Amino acid sequence: MSARAWIVAVWALLCLGGLAATSALDAGPATKKPTPRETAVDTAAVDCERIADEIERDRAEARETPQPTGRPDFVAQSVAVPQECADELEERGLR
Repeated sequence: MSARAWIVAVWALLCLGGLAATSALDAGPATKKPTPRETAVDTAAVDCERIADEIERDRAEARETPQPTGRPDFVAQSVAVPQECADELEERGLR
């Protein structure tokens, strides 16, 4: 058998193996339905004081940073915080 015949035979064998694997994977749905996992909801601890401190620090730094024009610039920035921290931010006047 020549080298070309070996190459064609190996190629054909690999193609048949690929077709067999594809048909096995596409055979149909699994017989056993997966059971849904219970997911934890709102289990992360929120440190509202730390978030409020960071906002106050950032605002203080913005006020103290000298501007090249000599007059203060206004920069609006949105910060997303958890709903649980609304009271803490309102007490500090950070709304």
